[in-house]
Amino acid sequence: MRITSVEPEIRRFFQWYGEFGYQWRWFLLISPLIITPLLSFGFCRLTALTVDDPFYVFTPVFARWHREFDTFASLWPLNENKFLPGKSFEMKRFINVLIKAKDGGNLLRKQILDEIQELNQWIMYNITVPTTDGQYNLTYQDLCLSYEWVCGANEHIAMLQKQLKFGNFMELTYPRAGSKVKFSDTPIYLGTVLGGVTLNESNGTINAAKLTQLFYFLKQEAHIVRRYSTLFSYAVEYYLLNVYKSDIITFSFSHYHSLQDGLAENAKDFTWNFLTSFSLLSIYATVFSCVLKKHPRIGIDWIRSKPYVACAGLVTTLLAICSGFGFALMVGIPYNVINTIIPFLIIAVGVDDMFVMNACWNQTCQTDTVPKRMRDMMGHAGVTISITNITDILSFAVGCISELPGIQLFCSYACIAFIFCYLYQFTFFMAFLAIMGAVEKNKRHCLLFYKVGEQYTKREVTNSARFCNARNDCKDSLRCSSTDSGSALSYRSGVSIQSDESSLRTSIKAFNLIIVADDLCKQKPAEIIDVDNNFVTKGLCITTVPQLKTQPIEKKENITCTQYFFGHIYAQFILRKECAIFTYIFYCIYIVVAVVGCLHYSEGLEPENLVTNDHYSSNYFSDLKKFWVRGTQLHVAVLHPPNFTDPIQREKMMAVVRAFENTEYTLGRDGTIFFFLEYLNYLDEVNAELENTERLIAMQNTAGPNQHKNAAQKLREIADLQPFKIELFHETFPFADQYIIIVPATVRSIIISLICMSTVAVTLIPSLPPCVLIITSIISINTGIFGYMTFWGVNLDTVSMISIIMSIGFAVDLSSHITYAFVTASGSAEERVIHALESLGWPIFQGAASTITGVTILYTVNAYIIVTFFKTIWLTMFIGLLHGLLFIPVTLSFFPLSFCSLSSKL
Repeated sequence: MRITSVEPEIRRFFQWYGEFGYQWRWFLLISPLIITPLLSFGFCRLTALTVDDPFYVFTPVFARWHREFDTFASLWPLNENKFLPGKSFEMKRFINVLIKAKDGGNLLRKQILDEIQELNQWIMYNITVPTTDGQYNLTYQDLCLSYEWVCGANEHIAMLQKQLKFGNFMELTYPRAGSKVKFSDTPIYLGTVLGGVTLNESNGTINAAKLTQLFYFLKQEAHIVRRYSTLFSYAVEYYLLNVYKSDIITFSFSHYHSLQDGLAENAKDFTWNFLTSFSLLSIYATVFSCVLKKHPRIGIDWIRSKPYVACAGLVTTLLAICSGFGFALMVGIPYNVINTIIPFLIIAVGVDDMFVMNACWNQTCQTDTVPKRMRDMMGHAGVTISITNITDILSFAVGCISELPGIQLFCSYACIAFIFCYLYQFTFFMAFLAIMGAVEKNKRHCLLFYKVGEQYTKREVTNSARFCNARNDCKDSLRCSSTDSGSALSYRSGVSIQSDESSLRTSIKAFNLIIVADDLCKQKPAEIIDVDNNFVTKGLCITTVPQLKTQPIEKKENITCTQYFFGHIYAQFILRKECAIFTYIFYCIYIVVAVVGCLHYSEGLEPENLVTNDHYSSNYFSDLKKFWVRGTQLHVAVLHPPNFTDPIQREKMMAVVRAFENTEYTLGRDGTIFFFLEYLNYLDEVNAELENTERLIAMQNTAGPNQHKNAAQKLREIADLQPFKIELFHETFPFADQYIIIVPATVRSIIISLICMSTVAVTLIPSLPPCVLIITSIISINTGIFGYMTFWGVNLDTVSMISIIMSIGFAVDLSSHITYAFVTASGSAEERVIHALESLGWPIFQGAASTITGVTILYTVNAYIIVTFFKTIWLTMFIGLLHGLLFIPVTLSFFPLSFCSLSSKL
């Protein structure tokens, strides 16, 4: 089913551009070297444009929690002299210390509580920061948020000490603790300060607790005060990490900057990791750019090898990285630490393109002029690299419209960097390849540039010599001419030629066929014609020697080892019937396991995964989950409260309270702090009217990402159904909003990307069934990535969503190369598969292997974000390689050419 395609026009353009590039090679080589330093001035804005607020980066732009938080901040601002710690919802003004007994036992022991109180007193009174002029040392008493000029002193520790001293004099129920006096003040709430609580089943009092929390709230209003508060936070951090020691308690802690610092620490070893990756790829690319001869003996072809071209490919990626990042910073796109992954991707893709272009160069006719070889090389490489790069660019462009700023920023930088990588492949790298092509044409050594001796040269061009000897027997001139699938030697005769296939098949057996064109002159199965006892094909000149044994056309004397392996060993093996059956069984197993993984995925980027595993705040967020299991407070704001003197409206209000209390994520009446419940009788006696009111409801079962999401959705649904305007806020809501949108956002991005990829495939590949196969393989590859990452411990979150978006483009790379080579080849379906694997099997393997090599260093980084990128990229390359070199070739071998509207001749 042939379709209208612009591929021929694009091919002709790149053929023209190949000759143009040779003529202007020095201009194309130097231009990127001038542009890159100019764009690199954008790095001067790096610090100013860096965004390190995790609540901005990893939560949706229009997430509901932003509105909810602003409501509470405007109605109950945290004034420095009117601050109540129990009413706090602010996330920017704190130092939190979580403390456990070193033996893992009960905290409610005298010596442990005394140790905790000693630490508390030291932080409050002994840690100081100097003023700018050095005249004063500021303590927590100077910087704290206070109530009537008195700082909160973590009074619950003193209360617990007194409870141990006086026994049952104080009632310690959980989560609320207080006396049963009718008109008592608001009860003390212990749900936020004690974790891992064990209760007495008979009366609900506390028997034991495994964890307690100390709070220190700091002023932030004025710029100068904010600076001192920040310095105090780091002073406490230094003291706890480097000075404080205890034999009976352990602790974890966090302050406002901890998450930002931990996120930035993901990139602390970037320079070392990048240099290591670059060095590994340099060695890899240099080694595998060497051409191995198969005949007369295995060895390196020092004329055709291209080690300097491999180095130029790596330099191309460096230029693209500097230009892309510099341009993005120059136009003011914010930068985030996750973007440090992009250089590893650019290098991997750039090396892949280098291998493809180098392979296409090696398949051109060695006896042609350099401009002619550039024309033929670009005719094939230009289209296939355009397919892969355009799809990569489009996949990241789709990510730019995501609701998550982290994905927007990453994809923006990646998209721009990939555009420069694409442009520099066809300027700097192509120009360098043209220069080194001239070196090869002059038979110079690929490393030292000296002229290779005549003996060596003669041995390497045996076939060309045979051609020269045979030319005298031909009536007309022979020349190397371009065909649709490559270059080959062609016989031109003025004689009228009559074609009779059956007689030719009979007569050809009587002759020994000496093929003039070697592996450098691209062969195509074609019609053989007898002209004055000379056998000629479209693209081949064949001389004959009577009475000798026939030599198969497939034998090429200068074929490289890798071409021979993929075309004559590997291809023949996978095309065997029993191997094809095994391949389909293997694919069925692969897809079934992948689907099982897709159905059992986990979602959510938990706070501890934002930092490196050895960062101090990682332990803090792990410990904090024990509070999320039971006892944290949901803030409920009633913006249009009822008239509490009206019994009907009071009952409506109580119905609202009951609606929130009676869910699986709330503790019920025992966990509700609401003034109306304490002062109901008093409010009956007075004519009180309120502008707004707040209540606190204890929560439970909100430790995991799914619970965060479900709790937020359930409680917001209740709030939206009430007759009064109600807003909610909980500290997990920012994370919940990410979890809520991650699945629909991922599905939407995948669908849009598939539409874009399909458009590119249909536009550039002139046959619909192979296009459908590419699209199917993209779906199959991404199903495998999504499914198998579940078994590898990767959640569906912001980081893995970036990787999935990225993998769509990479999946096209690995599937389109082999399909495009199949469509543009000639012969039967099996012959086309053999040709495709012979031509591009090795470059595809090199590209995937180089990508895996380039990102392997990321696995050594002790950070979830970085390791997640490694895992998803590794899965993409491995699964894509299986499709590109196994599943797709086997499937293509069964494609009826008539169904694809492909002729056996192209």
